[in-house]
Amino acid sequence: MLKLIIADDERIIRESISTLIDWESLGIELIGLCSDGIEAYNMILDECPDIVLTDIRMPGLSGLELIERISQTDLNIQFVLLSGFGEFEYAKQAMKYKVHHYLLKPCNEEQIIESMQDVIKEHYHQKAFQDLQNKQKMMTANLHYSLLSNILRERTYSPGPSAFSWEDYAGFMDFYNTSYELCFLYFLEEASLTATLAEIYSYMKKHAPGISVYSLYVKNTLILFFESYQISYDQMDTFFRSLSPVEQETDLEYRRMSFASLASLLEMVISKVRRYGVIYFMNGLKPVPICNYNSLIAKLEELTTQLLQPSGAAGRDRSLEELRGILEGISDPEFLKQAGSRVILRLTAESRFQSPLDSTEFLMSLNQKNDVESLRTAFFDKISQMVKEPADTGKNYSPFIEDVMKYVDENIDNPNLTLKWIAETYLFMNVDYVSKRFIKETGQKFSNYLTSLRIQKARQLLAEGHSEQIQWVAQQVGCGNNPQYFSQIFKKSTGLTPSAYAKKINGGM
Repeated sequence: MLKLIIADDERIIRESISTLIDWESLGIELIGLCSDGIEAYNMILDECPDIVLTDIRMPGLSGLELIERISQTDLNIQFVLLSGFGEFEYAKQAMKYKVHHYLLKPCNEEQIIESMQDVIKEHYHQKAFQDLQNKQKMMTANLHYSLLSNILRERTYSPGPSAFSWEDYAGFMDFYNTSYELCFLYFLEEASLTATLAEIYSYMKKHAPGISVYSLYVKNTLILFFESYQISYDQMDTFFRSLSPVEQETDLEYRRMSFASLASLLEMVISKVRRYGVIYFMNGLKPVPICNYNSLIAKLEELTTQLLQPSGAAGRDRSLEELRGILEGISDPEFLKQAGSRVILRLTAESRFQSPLDSTEFLMSLNQKNDVESLRTAFFDKISQMVKEPADTGKNYSPFIEDVMKYVDENIDNPNLTLKWIAETYLFMNVDYVSKRFIKETGQKFSNYLTSLRIQKARQLLAEGHSEQIQWVAQQVGCGNNPQYFSQIFKKSTGLTPSAYAKKINGGM
């Protein structure tokens, strides 16, 4: 049930509202009545309610001041304002704090229930959206971890001059255009690693929420890197220098460096760690070993290259059988994950084999599995399915470009469609890479493709007899919030306004 607090300095009002409504039938638990804003503020901090019904004017702390203070916290609370008729303009100030629910005094039972039902609906809508965002962030984080793990393994233990190219991975992560920070903590003993890393993660979660922190541990040195997120790092540097693990007597030494890109950072890190036999790429607080399996890595690379080449069914089957033999020879689950992930990512990067979204979901599903046999089977089945010859559809688009087109077609009525949102939230790919590939494969920019599709859909709807529903047609093609823009782009494309086009297409009627 959702938790509710009622705050009003008039006792008869707050008590009447509390007894007037059958809160339980609405799925609400009334957890407190407050006589002023200060009391309400303290109860909110203690009880973390979902909904607060508050008077706009109260002693000590007004309703608006209460909302302003809570907006500065990380609490996600829906506010409903009680205001007199003369205070309504004043109440509008709350809109800057995203408060959209008001009740004018005096209010009856029906009005309160209706308002609460709207708030409940909005609460669960926001929760569903937040849950979706969290899932997408988790999927992206898992994909990036697998990607970096494979890059570190490949670059650190390559047996000779490598033909490695950052471009192979540019569709999944930005290696060129985002600056990064690199931090070293020297003389950190293994017994102190987990506690120290937990303290660092806690600090970063509080001061840099949403920033992914990657960490390596090798020979009593902890290496951390993350996207640059502010101009000055004085406070963060002070925090790192203050770290003093209780488990060890030796003082830590701290050093930070800034890099213009992730690629340049990784080149420097790899040059530092490649002389060691084993390094640990931390998965949260769990150290995952990256070992020097040169021959296996080289053979996997060779077989993956063969699978990427058009060699016919017989050649493909031979390469798959060799690949199965290698996977069957790996008994360490973490290395098996890294080896299988490497093949999956390379096949996906080739574009014609698999949608990045499907590969991300697959790798994420294996993240918590440790049974070697089931992992081996899952990887081999997935790789076999990926390299099957695709059906001839008459199109030469990469799967992820087709995913973009499909998403646009299914969501053409969304006025806020952008390639950035589709790339980062739906495909989990770098938008610059997707944009370049889209132009290369379709011969046009995404904006032109989107506009063209909207005009095509609008012409179809108008031809179907919706000539008297121009506003509706505009909404169906994502232009309902700006009919004038719809009319302009339609006329630019067809030479006619939507109304004139509808009249013409329907025989002048």
